[in-house]
Amino acid sequence: MTLYLFNQNPLLVNNIKEAFTINDLENISGIKAHTIRIWEKRYDILQPERLSRNVRLYNNASLQKILNVALLNKHGLKISKIAQLSEEEIILKTREFVNQTFKNDKALVLLKLCMYNFDTSLFNQIYAEQLQSKTFSEIFIELYIPFLEFVGLNWQTSSISPAHEHFISNLIYQKIQVNIEKLEWNTKEETQETYVLYLPEEEMHEIGILYFNYELLLRNKKTIYLGRSIPISDLVSLRKQFENIVWVSQFTVSPKSDQIAEYLEQVKELLIDKNNEYWAISYRMDQVEINSEQKALKTFTSIEEAIKNL
Repeated sequence: MTLYLFNQNPLLVNNIKEAFTINDLENISGIKAHTIRIWEKRYDILQPERLSRNVRLYNNASLQKILNVALLNKHGLKISKIAQLSEEEIILKTREFVNQTFKNDKALVLLKLCMYNFDTSLFNQIYAEQLQSKTFSEIFIELYIPFLEFVGLNWQTSSISPAHEHFISNLIYQKIQVNIEKLEWNTKEETQETYVLYLPEEEMHEIGILYFNYELLLRNKKTIYLGRSIPISDLVSLRKQFENIVWVSQFTVSPKSDQIAEYLEQVKELLIDKNNEYWAISYRMDQVEINSEQKALKTFTSIEEAIKNL
């Protein structure tokens, strides 16, 4: 039976994607499709199933192997040398990196393996290794954000199944929650300012705004976290209870790009006054015309940019 890093069964079942094109392998591994073809012909690195002269399909074992090969090659081992290794030797060489202090590129490759194998233990091992030299903030910004961007791009091209995306997103979500719980007992700043965090209706991408809540708590800010899919009308009552509110929201898919300006007009009407601010975070903000005279409305293109404003 073929064995690759941290996996006793290389073929995944239960309706999880098992067949990958060479373009899928390129998107996931970072190795150009042209290079993979050369490696196949010259070194017999992979053995795809050929459906026709121009169509090759690769199984999960091939995907895992190309990730291992990509890691070894990126860190100085020539492909000609890798090709001389047995499958078991490739595993052992790759595992050597697990026992070292991870750099981000190594950890990213291992997170890919973790996701494709649904390997919670490996995820926790990567996290524990990272904590030896980094804060949780550094882990999230330097490792999880780039990895989630990778996941999002590959989900769009169907290289990653929804099951993979949900699996890894939930593991990261759990780590944020654990770290938030450690901070919630801290004494908050003596300030009238209250940060209210929420996502608009039909917006379900919660990791970014949840992490921003962590960064606020880390600075001893008072927060009220409301979570996903909240209508603006449900927020109005909070104005009666709190005098100085900083509303914080993130737009990933909702509202749609051509509806953001209209949504922000509703925000101005219902939520903003002389005592309140509104922070809108979205990579799409560059596409939206905002009235620069409205100082109470601040826009950011990323979570990192918003954090710098704290």
